[in-house]
Amino acid sequence: MTRIEGRKERKNTLRQQFVFRMLIVLLTISGLSSIFQYYYLGNQIDNNVKKEAIKIAYSIEQGIHETNSASRAIEKQLDLRLKVIAQRISDRLGTKMIDDITNEELKLISEDFDIAGITIFAQQEDDIIGVKSTTPSDIGFSFKKTLGAENEAFMGISNLLNGKEIIQGTESYVDQNTIILYTSQSGSKQDETSLYKYAYYHEEGQDYVINPYIEANEVYQFTQGVGPNNWIEKVLKTNSLAKEVAVLDPRVYTDPSLAEKMYPPLQKVVYGEFNLSSSKDEDILVSLAKNPEETAYITEIDSKKIYKMFIPMDDGKVIFVALDYTAMSLPVRKMSTFLLITSFISLLAMFILSTQFFNLIYKNIQIIIAQIKKLELGDFTARSEVKGKGELADLSVSTNHMTETLNKVLRETAKEASKVQRMSLGLKEEADESVEKVYDLSIELTSKAREDAYNISDFLELLEEKIKNLPNEKDIKHILLKIEEIRLISDNRSESTTDITITLSDLLKSLQHQSDELSEISSKLFENMDKFKL
Repeated sequence: MTRIEGRKERKNTLRQQFVFRMLIVLLTISGLSSIFQYYYLGNQIDNNVKKEAIKIAYSIEQGIHETNSASRAIEKQLDLRLKVIAQRISDRLGTKMIDDITNEELKLISEDFDIAGITIFAQQEDDIIGVKSTTPSDIGFSFKKTLGAENEAFMGISNLLNGKEIIQGTESYVDQNTIILYTSQSGSKQDETSLYKYAYYHEEGQDYVINPYIEANEVYQFTQGVGPNNWIEKVLKTNSLAKEVAVLDPRVYTDPSLAEKMYPPLQKVVYGEFNLSSSKDEDILVSLAKNPEETAYITEIDSKKIYKMFIPMDDGKVIFVALDYTAMSLPVRKMSTFLLITSFISLLAMFILSTQFFNLIYKNIQIIIAQIKKLELGDFTARSEVKGKGELADLSVSTNHMTETLNKVLRETAKEASKVQRMSLGLKEEADESVEKVYDLSIELTSKAREDAYNISDFLELLEEKIKNLPNEKDIKHILLKIEEIRLISDNRSESTTDITITLSDLLKSLQHQSDELSEISSKLFENMDKFKL
């Protein structure tokens, strides 16, 4: 009895198909997972960076609103103070004409009211010129030349002097006879750090405009101490991801000449610093002046990716936030890499375990297939041995039982075939002997019957001739009839004996032929049984 442990593998086997398909699935899942994580995490990083930039911008905007509210409150107090001072100066000057007012008088008045200075403006042709002042540089100051004929400050003072209606625009305070500007730098002083609050007052009956002004550095100091610059500095200190924060004015990028005008004071960088600027940023700011919408992009500076975002404000300014995109994306990228590695390791482990498990199944299948192949070739001694538990082990046991059953059946069949062969040979021998005996006997009986029939026939003919000479004709006829009947019976008996011997001979010949066929069948059966290994 042989044991089947395995067989050689063929090309494109079930194992190869399984390994190939599992490998394709592994690579497909890994690829799809990588693509999904790349796009998903990329979008997630962009969203996180965008939220961080918006959060910073919102805090800066809130700081600007709070500072502006506080600054407006201070400006309001200064406006009211300047309004009262301008009225009292007008009362001191009374009905004096411009020529009667001296610079020394103006200095004394400014000292009395504790203000920075006073300038008297009058109209000369189509311009408004400073004619008297506590500051020599203000004498001869021309609004039209300095600001331009279309400037709203020039037009507002011109309307004030001529008693026309004044429409408030960028001014801090406006009424029927007063215009007060926001705190700004002086157009005639070189000290750029000094900020002044200018008021323009015209009393009915006077042919000039009184321009008292005070130093308003407290507003500047307030905005510097708790204003947007302070907020920006705090953001940059507390948020390591923030590289740069600034408040920009797109109008100045669109028209750089606005930065050279005295009023309203405009500059490209309103708060903070804008050192990471590029030509693309300037183009974006120019486009934002026309179409204010949130804009962001990623650029590379000094081998680092920087996320730049421009967020328009309601007043037309833009908050610029630059974040370290590389630093923000690094933790997520590391997590993504870790997830990809662990996922790939998990898939690889599953691939290895599945392959090993399938190899075990494949090996057991090959053992059973080898057994079936041997059975196909007629070897009913083949047995398979599948270790372990499971359906394949049960299949192996069932196949072994089937083989044993077939082996047993074939052995019994072989025994019976052997008996049939022996019986057919004996029957053939007996049939051959019987045929010869019956043949001899039939010849003997037939000869004897014919001889007896001839003797009886001769006797009856002799008797018939003798009887015909008798005188009684009636008795003669009766005897002749009986003689004819005896002759007929003798002939019939002879023929019957012949028929019986012929029939018996044919029967024995048929039996001999059938014994030959039976012998051939048993021989063929033995020949077929010899093909099986039992």
